Amino acid sequence: MKLNSKGVSPLIATVLLLLVAVGVGAVIWTWTTGFVGKTTSEAGQVTENMAAKGSFEITSCTYSGGTLTVKLENTGQIDLNQFRFFAINSDGTTAKTQDETDLDMAAGATAKVTISGLSAKPAKVKAMSLDYTNLTVTADCS
Repeated sequence: MKLNSKGVSPLIATVLLLLVAVGVGAVIWTWTTGFVGKTTSEAGQVTENMAAKGSFEITSCTYSGGTLTVKLENTGQIDLNQFRFFAINSDGTTAKTQDETDLDMAAGATAKVTISGLSAKPAKVKAMSLDYTNLTVTADCS
C-alpha cells in the first residue's frame, strides 16, 4: 500500500517559521520597551518626590592647621547618607574635593566632617548630596 502524502515544501516551512519567530520577537520587544519605559519613569518620579523632602544646612565651618571642620544638620524629612564636599578658595577655584559616603544622617541628625591637607583657609565650603544631586548648600568659612 502506497501512501500519497503531500506536505509543505521545506522552503515554505522555513519562511513560515521565520515569520512566526519575527512576529513573536516583535510582540516581546513592544511589551519590554513599554514596561521598561514605564518602570523607569515611575522610579524617576519617586526619586523626585523624595528629593523634595530632603534638605540640609552647613551650621559651621572652622579651619585650623590645614584641616577644615564642617558641621551639617539634616533639616529635611528623609535620611541623607552620601556627600561630596568642596573647599573653595577666595578666587573661586576648588582647593580640595572630598567624598563622604557613609555619614548616615537621619532626619534631624547632625554630622561633622573634616577635610585635611589644605594649605590655606578656604573662603567657602560647598556640600552636595550624592543621594539627591539637586541638594547643594554653600557656606562662607569666614
